[in-house]
Amino acid sequence: MSEYYNALTEILANKQMSISSIARELKKNGYDQHRLILTGYLRALHDMGYLDEIDIPPSIVYTFKQGTKRDIYSIVKEHLKEFDISERLEIAVFILSSLFHRPCFKYELGLMGIEARKTAAVKESKDPRLKEHRAAATRIKIPQDDPAFEISRESDVLQKGNDVLIAIINEIIDLDGLKAKFQQTKLA
Repeated sequence: MSEYYNALTEILANKQMSISSIARELKKNGYDQHRLILTGYLRALHDMGYLDEIDIPPSIVYTFKQGTKRDIYSIVKEHLKEFDISERLEIAVFILSSLFHRPCFKYELGLMGIEARKTAAVKESKDPRLKEHRAAATRIKIPQDDPAFEISRESDVLQKGNDVLIAIINEIIDLDGLKAKFQQTKLA
């Protein structure tokens, strides 16, 4: 999403605000948009299901719907629930390192409720660019002494990780009309 959307989510976090109040707060954050543009943007977010619109005469008040803003960590955590606890660490490290093209930090695993540790399939990363990777993660604050982890490719976790990624894609993207509604169970 855009920086404008992120600023709007911070302003409306757990609050109900009118268009004029939102416009004032956005202006304080450096976004000076005409109220008609802001109104159109808010109505579009409402139409997409991100905002609730409450008519309190003489104003319309907006608030974010609960549970609409989910990050990658909560999405992956939800999909890992179907796996045994002993497998979750490996699958989580595989998914995050595949998505981010970097090792996965202990802090990130903690966001998913997973204890970071070395296993037969998970090793501590010795990547010389760990400092650079830490600095590149601007949405979260990764502690400076946080270890990073990688998956060893000899593991059978690849298929399970791919299954989770496919399930996430199916949840997020509407694939109706692009795939069969029912899978064939017998050969013809």
